[in-house]
Amino acid sequence: MTSTRQKLLGFTCLATIPALLAMPAHAQDTVVDSTAQSADGASDLIVVTGSRIERSIQESAVPLQILGAEDLEESGTVDLAEAVIELPGVSASISPQSSNDQIQTAGLSTIDLRRLGDDRTLVLINGKRAVSNSGNSDRVSLSTLPSGFIKRVEVTTGGASAVYGSDAIAGVANFVLEDNFQGAEFEARYLTPEASGGEDLELNAMVGKKFNDNRGYIMVAGSYRDVKIIAADKTRPESILALEFDDPDVAASNSFANELGQPGCDPSNVERHCLVGSFSGSTPGGVFEGGDAWYKDGQWFNDIARTNPNGRLPSDRNPGQDFYSDYDGYNTRIGQSLIGARRMFNVGANLTYEFSPAFNLSLIGLYSMVHSNTAGGYETLNDSDTFGSTGQTIGNIASSNPFIPPEVHVTRSGSVDFDRSLVELGIQRRLNKRETVRFIGDVSGSLSDKWEYELYSTYGKFYQRQINTNEYNHQKAQWALDVETVGGVIRCRNAAARADGCVPLNIFGEGTISPEAADYIRYTGNARQTRTQFTAGGFVRGELFDLWAGPVKAVFGVEYRYEGQETHGDPDGDLVGGLDGDPTTDDVDQTSLATFPDIKASYRVKEMFGELDVPLWEDTLDLQLAARVADYNTVGTIFSYNAGLVFRPMDGLRFRAQYSRSQRAPNLTEFFSLPRPDADDLIDPCEGLMPDGSGVRTPAGVGGSAADLAVLTSNCLADPGIQAYFADPANAGLAFDDGDSSTQGPNAGNPNLKEETADTYTFGVVATPRFIPGLTLTLDYYRISIKDAITSIDTQDTVDLCYTAADYPNNKFCDVITRNQASGEIIEVINYQENLNRERVEGIDAGLFYKFKPGFVPGRFDVDVRYTHYLTQDVKFTGIGGQVLTSSPLGEIGTPKDELRLKLGYRLGDFRFTYTMTYLGGGVDDLVAAPNPTDDRYYKVKGQDYHRIYASYDFGKDDQYRIYGGINNLFNDYGPFMPDGLNNGNFRNIVSPLNDPAGREFYVGVRARF
Repeated sequence: MTSTRQKLLGFTCLATIPALLAMPAHAQDTVVDSTAQSADGASDLIVVTGSRIERSIQESAVPLQILGAEDLEESGTVDLAEAVIELPGVSASISPQSSNDQIQTAGLSTIDLRRLGDDRTLVLINGKRAVSNSGNSDRVSLSTLPSGFIKRVEVTTGGASAVYGSDAIAGVANFVLEDNFQGAEFEARYLTPEASGGEDLELNAMVGKKFNDNRGYIMVAGSYRDVKIIAADKTRPESILALEFDDPDVAASNSFANELGQPGCDPSNVERHCLVGSFSGSTPGGVFEGGDAWYKDGQWFNDIARTNPNGRLPSDRNPGQDFYSDYDGYNTRIGQSLIGARRMFNVGANLTYEFSPAFNLSLIGLYSMVHSNTAGGYETLNDSDTFGSTGQTIGNIASSNPFIPPEVHVTRSGSVDFDRSLVELGIQRRLNKRETVRFIGDVSGSLSDKWEYELYSTYGKFYQRQINTNEYNHQKAQWALDVETVGGVIRCRNAAARADGCVPLNIFGEGTISPEAADYIRYTGNARQTRTQFTAGGFVRGELFDLWAGPVKAVFGVEYRYEGQETHGDPDGDLVGGLDGDPTTDDVDQTSLATFPDIKASYRVKEMFGELDVPLWEDTLDLQLAARVADYNTVGTIFSYNAGLVFRPMDGLRFRAQYSRSQRAPNLTEFFSLPRPDADDLIDPCEGLMPDGSGVRTPAGVGGSAADLAVLTSNCLADPGIQAYFADPANAGLAFDDGDSSTQGPNAGNPNLKEETADTYTFGVVATPRFIPGLTLTLDYYRISIKDAITSIDTQDTVDLCYTAADYPNNKFCDVITRNQASGEIIEVINYQENLNRERVEGIDAGLFYKFKPGFVPGRFDVDVRYTHYLTQDVKFTGIGGQVLTSSPLGEIGTPKDELRLKLGYRLGDFRFTYTMTYLGGGVDDLVAAPNPTDDRYYKVKGQDYHRIYASYDFGKDDQYRIYGGINNLFNDYGPFMPDGLNNGNFRNIVSPLNDPAGREFYVGVRARF
């Protein structure tokens, strides 16, 4: 054991990497899973991978993917998440392009291993847990890590809970910080897309120095990054196409729209989905009297006779053909963010000092501040908007309102209904400020010539402040719409409203809302939340005793962890919590902003763990064991363990296998959260019901064909709300109609949850044939099966299960459903977390890594190919009638069977060039509803590949300067058109997992080291 140790923490504790550290920066290459070779061919590289026992990569029973600092630079992005998701088996969970409209998570950047969710993916910094950057799950946003401070990223998938604890069911991503750099480094990088927006400036600085005869080391690093918003506009034409995938409207009154003439529509089959117009019925000029009058393009239209002096129809329609939203409506897409803006500042410091071989100190501090800005649409104002504890509506505008123009007056039969986009308020924005502080401290050293120890502690604090702009206050809007004329002055009718500063609101026509009226009804929401994490632990490791094949290595340790959260939802209140969380307050749900509830919760866990490395056959067969027992104050005791084998029958050939039992305790949100607002699609199973019991159809949920329609009919007829619908004279002779295609589906935690349990199997082979130097081939099989998976029954299935059950209404499904007792409409379905399903993923990973010098061409080439094929991805659950069902999204858009990354590199002296291609398979949109290409409701896209190039040149003394640049998305491909109406699309059209909304990007950078 040397007296001076180099600390490389990450999956790690103490490791020696002499070959790697001796290399110049430009020569450092990726350490790939099993090659365990440095650039100069050295094979004595020692790291600790997926274990606290020091072992080489060749000795690991589990596969590992590694990206070095050079790989991150050559990826063409400085966004860590974007770089890591290039690896097969790694997906983006939340990204700046997928979270534009999210209340709590807009602007986050998290990863997901094996498609099992970011709450089952453990993110480590230097092998230590990192505090979550989210208030509604356990997830680390990679934008809080300084990219210029990262030495490498290590990703292992499946079954790491025995080594690192809960949350590691899908695997572990470990970000190892630079700890050996000496001197000063400064870097600047600028990127710009070919289309508008998205400019990206990053500045990095790092200073490191050893002192006191190399016993001490200090480093300080910082980075600043400013990324501009990418908004939907004409420079990305597909982003603003007002189209959706739906049935064409062939009603006679709307035939002027000629939807059957749209591409993909079949005049002989009007039930076939195709691309049709998709505009909003809420326009900047307003739509009134159910579409009898509307304002567009600077003029009024209405559907009264053309001979009436106040009547005017567009030239393309006949009397009776009034406002048609998919033709006359408003294109809400323009200006909305495809990728939000972000400003990030990260700074870190690392101090190590060796007082003696028995006492080494390491201190790391990290601070991150991330501002994100996403743009949504404009808020809309409708007469049917509800608010308050009693669910009152804003209501129609009185016929005496002085703002009503003649073109609307002549269409009304009384008061005036309305639908209006509030463009004068400005576009809605989610503004987030997130600050994160992390400290990692440990002491370590030698206890003897065979044993060493480490004591460590971490502290993390995350703070989020969210501002939601340009919402509106329902009560103030109602007051401002109710006006009167007194002495020739228009004022708000209600005295209390006038005392409140009410300003009359004119919504008839474009630009009619005055700045003062906009300010009066405008609401700016705000919320804040914190997460706190503290860990403390220690372990000893060394050699227990010698066997016939060598020493038995061991690790024994303990750990304590505290996780706490405090959330303060928006003070406007909501039906989920009341004003400031007080459910007794009547003043609730006053604004258009969907808020989240107040939460204050925490849990504690105490753990013991151990590992053994047992040689069974010298240099040929090793047994690796690990176990961890954890005591939670929420779910009690859980136990995780694994067992692995490494078999080396000959030089250049290695087999590896591991079984692991991993358990995950519910996180704070899953266990403690009050209902959090969410809107879900819903087809009421009682829709179509007639008073005589006829008209009920097969439920829309999974397994609906197994429903007993007689039971369903009986249950629907027994519902008081539906009977009230039939009793209303206005509904005489009509079938029951829920009146809406969606409902509120709040998500909620459940204190009765227990842990979920995963069994993971991996089997692999690694070949490094001596007759082809520099070549490594890997092939691994994996299967992860989770029972008692923590999830919720979706809204559609919950309602279907309630109304098809023989014990209606006395079952847990009916307990969470709220119907309007006057109209029968389903108002809310609470989605509680439960231990419901069995989830399973299964697949094959393959890799080819080859470095060679052809001889007849100067320079050196390298090939890096990584491929994943998913064999299985499914969920098993109990459906309608107790039928056990299996649902699989594998083969749908966004969950393809195949993922590939190919990287080709070339080096000649100080010049470096790489080409990278990533591929994600395509699929159908909905395997349940449309598994067959001949089905009418069928939407399919091909697989998508993206290409990028990178080049760099080093010069100056000791190659202290580097200039580099590249092109991302070389062929300017935005990906497939993925519009609204698809399960995997939305109205932004080009932001699915298969899309790259940025398009072609150019970047240049310069780096200097002194």
